[in-house]
Amino acid sequence: MPSGIAIEHFDEGVYASNLWCPDNDSSYPDRHLYAPPGLPQVIEEAHLWLGASDFSSIAPSLLAGIALIPLLGLLARDWLGEPAGRAAVLLAVFSDVHVLYSRIALTDVPWITWLVLALWLIRRGLVSGQPAVLLAAGLATALGWWTKYTGWLPLASGLSGVIAVPLLLHQTRPLWGNWLKRMGAVVAVTAISIAPLFVSLEDTGGYSAVTANHARYIVGLTGWLSSAASQVEHMAAFESPLTFVGVLVACWFTTGTSERFTWNANRRRLLPAVAAGGFVAIGSFSALVLVAAGLALRDGLAKLRHNDHVAPDRGLAWTMLAAWWIAMTLTTPLYYPYPRLVLPWLVAGWLLVGHRLACWTAPGSPSEKSPGASSQNETILTVAAASGLVLLLVAIPSRFLTRAVPAIAPRTAVVGVADRMIEAVTNQVPSGNAVIRVWGEPALFFQLNNRSPDRLLMQPAGGLQVIRPGEPPPDIPVFLVIGPHAGDGQAHTDALHEYDSVGTFETTPGLQVLRNQPPDHRDRPMAFRLYRWRQ
Repeated sequence: MPSGIAIEHFDEGVYASNLWCPDNDSSYPDRHLYAPPGLPQVIEEAHLWLGASDFSSIAPSLLAGIALIPLLGLLARDWLGEPAGRAAVLLAVFSDVHVLYSRIALTDVPWITWLVLALWLIRRGLVSGQPAVLLAAGLATALGWWTKYTGWLPLASGLSGVIAVPLLLHQTRPLWGNWLKRMGAVVAVTAISIAPLFVSLEDTGGYSAVTANHARYIVGLTGWLSSAASQVEHMAAFESPLTFVGVLVACWFTTGTSERFTWNANRRRLLPAVAAGGFVAIGSFSALVLVAAGLALRDGLAKLRHNDHVAPDRGLAWTMLAAWWIAMTLTTPLYYPYPRLVLPWLVAGWLLVGHRLACWTAPGSPSEKSPGASSQNETILTVAAASGLVLLLVAIPSRFLTRAVPAIAPRTAVVGVADRMIEAVTNQVPSGNAVIRVWGEPALFFQLNNRSPDRLLMQPAGGLQVIRPGEPPPDIPVFLVIGPHAGDGQAHTDALHEYDSVGTFETTPGLQVLRNQPPDHRDRPMAFRLYRWRQ
């Protein structure tokens, strides 16, 4: 229900607070360090047209998450075939992680929607050479870049495919020159369309300020393994029986329904469904992605070793997908393990798993032409299904009976804190204006603005100082809110000698917020303290 959706994540508050920061160029302080202006501007327009609310703030991400499904189907069908496309769409529809982040006002899902559209158009444009498609590919890439600073990924994937295909498939070398020219056109359109963003950043320190801020979150090679393990742990925590059901449904419907409901007709779908479902149920979907990626690599190396003919356009699709997934696998754990960073890796994983499910469930595979190989594959599949059934039985008490669906759980904890703070300020100042300065908590800043009466004025704060030296004190009461993010959590009580404590408000936010916290803080409530400045 919309009533259970609210701005709660730190970055959500940054993106959704344009209207309440008129003194800061209608932008939350340092907003440019977190994301380009694309999504914040769209949210602001939604506020102007529909009224400022939690749901209007989240609506752009929700619409993008819905639009991603058919776009993913178009890309998967063109790159990997219709059965794989059907499987990838079903995996996406049932993905807990995708459902969760489609209901949050963050840049990740909108950017991934542009990413999938751009990759689909780039590959079609490279193969067909149609100017309109190349133009659309460049514009889609630029729109993704206006949404998130990693918007260059489609260009990297496309260039990797253009370079890799001639090296791997020698018969396509005559196409290389045309592909390179067409890729150059996409890059040119993207560069022209994104140039105003870089020009606008010059007023706030340029793009170097953005990269310097991002560098704070890099853990490097020494933290790679720990970060990767944390990301797997996050995905397992977000998953519910919904993801498991998605794997079963994808296996069953990948090749369509059978005319006869018999064991021989349906075993090819049932056995992989039980094997893959049990694997996901006891572990997480990420494990299935790794298996699918390993088998895809095995099959690709076998084709190269035997010099099998591969159509150039199919080879281009596979090299672009490989560049996408491998790049995300290697680079995502280089950053602090914020859960949302795994989304582009996961989307590529849907494609890899969808292709593998299509291979497992498709009748008439090459292995069936050899009786020995067919018997061996049947034995392996039967053993895998039996193992999957055991894993499923183990998972029922350990995971299924103890977990609901985190993706659709209500997340209104910060709303409750805002209401209690407004009540506390009202008790202190029953009438007249008052200022509430919010230090480092943009989600709470949004909720206080969204729920307070007009006489209470909100101000984003960057520290304890209320007035500069020599300035006259304000003639209305001033309050200060300090939360766990203020001063990177280093706000000390002894520095608050100019303030009187009003109260402390604790709450436990949704899983998507708790998983952003350091491991030793994830099981603790978040505390927000309210103070009144001595005038």
